[in-house]
Amino acid sequence: MAHRRELLEAWGFPYLQRGGVTLVARADAQACIERIYRENCRFYGYDAFSIAPDWIQPHLRWSNSWKEDEAPTPEALLKQLGSHPAEVTHYEFVFESAA
Repeated sequence: MAHRRELLEAWGFPYLQRGGVTLVARADAQACIERIYRENCRFYGYDAFSIAPDWIQPHLRWSNSWKEDEAPTPEALLKQLGSHPAEVTHYEFVFESAA
């Protein structure tokens, strides 16, 4: 079973690695979510972050998780992300391949 970083690499998807966190830029979030759903991955949630060259700040207020069989639709998820303030610059999507 491949995890998020391995899958993003295999897909050629842009991401940043900061410590143990694998981050996707907010501007790439929609394409990443669409790929996660298209690949039928097990999707468990996301964590929101603000990052700058010298620091990384998690935002628990704008993070969400769910049981595997309770993932929101892509449309509902994109609506959630769209409601986040501009200070959220990146997401860590928590997912893995189903195989």
